[in-house]
Amino acid sequence: MRVALLLPELAGGGAERVLLEVAHGLVERGIDVDVVVIRSGGPLRDSVPDAARVVDLDVKRTLFAGRRLRRYLVRERPAVVISGLTPTNVANIVVSRLVRPRIPTVVTQHNMTAAHSTTKADRGGMLAARWSFPFADRIVAVSHGVAADLVGTLGLDAGKIEVIENPVISSRLFADADAPVEHPWLARKRGRVLLAVGRLTGQKDFGTLLQAVALLPPDHRLVVLGEGELREELLALAERLGIRERVDFPGFAANPYPSFASADVVVLSSRFEGLPTVLIEALPFTCGIVSTDCPSGPREILDDGRWGSLVPCGEPAALADAIASQTTSRRTRPRDAWMRYEVTFAVEQYIAMINSLTAA
Repeated sequence: MRVALLLPELAGGGAERVLLEVAHGLVERGIDVDVVVIRSGGPLRDSVPDAARVVDLDVKRTLFAGRRLRRYLVRERPAVVISGLTPTNVANIVVSRLVRPRIPTVVTQHNMTAAHSTTKADRGGMLAARWSFPFADRIVAVSHGVAADLVGTLGLDAGKIEVIENPVISSRLFADADAPVEHPWLARKRGRVLLAVGRLTGQKDFGTLLQAVALLPPDHRLVVLGEGELREELLALAERLGIRERVDFPGFAANPYPSFASADVVVLSSRFEGLPTVLIEALPFTCGIVSTDCPSGPREILDDGRWGSLVPCGEPAALADAIASQTTSRRTRPRDAWMRYEVTFAVEQYIAMINSLTAA
């Protein structure tokens, strides 16, 4: 059996990391895997399993990838094509239906829909999803909140949606966490160090987090791992708040886990999510965890606040208070806190779904 995993590129987002973990799990079970990318590049190239094949369609935009994707499908005939992120989900559905015999398609939804966003691109993507997703053979939602959103917002058939929570925790994570921590604030700690991880976009609402840091004592510093279009805007805000020397944006980290192991508190300030990987990644470590109670995912992951603090979105004072309370002591969480996010658990569900599609 050969399974194709379709992505725009090997960028450093949560959806890409999740599908690469699926790739590792499938390879470990003797299944051939093609990681098909629309365009080459991206910092996660080294995260592809050695036994998997990378197929580069070498097209700048997903919109123009149809002919080369169809050629690949006709030539290689994978048993199933699993895609992530809206543009490649739509391409997966449309192009696969042009191939005979037709190849089963699985699309994965990692975020809430455009009802929770304001950008023109997101609204256009969700219009395309509303039209195309009913033709997918299976739709994987990464949380129960995302599944409900797909039904309520896009009007999709609940019978086609399967909830498979993100495969995040693996032996590789713990091995990577043993590497030396690179950031000097975390390597040689003075005071409290907060860690945030994510793209520098409006969804993540790092502006509220910066305002919260300004309310904390001067010995609290913040490291934000990630890249994005709001970098300069966030640096300017830190300057206006008088905390520029207490905030650092070192960029994307291919291995963030030593930072998780060293940070006092991991903070998620998002306005909306699907199933935020950063919170799952934080669970095995002794850092405190603070998250907005945004739709959807944080409440599910943190078990209604059992494993960390939940605060309203967009409220710097509440965020600052929760961070202060979480810095008082480190804690060890039991394996029960993250067991359902282990790669082995999720991959078994993917394999069962693949087997049911190929049998049909």
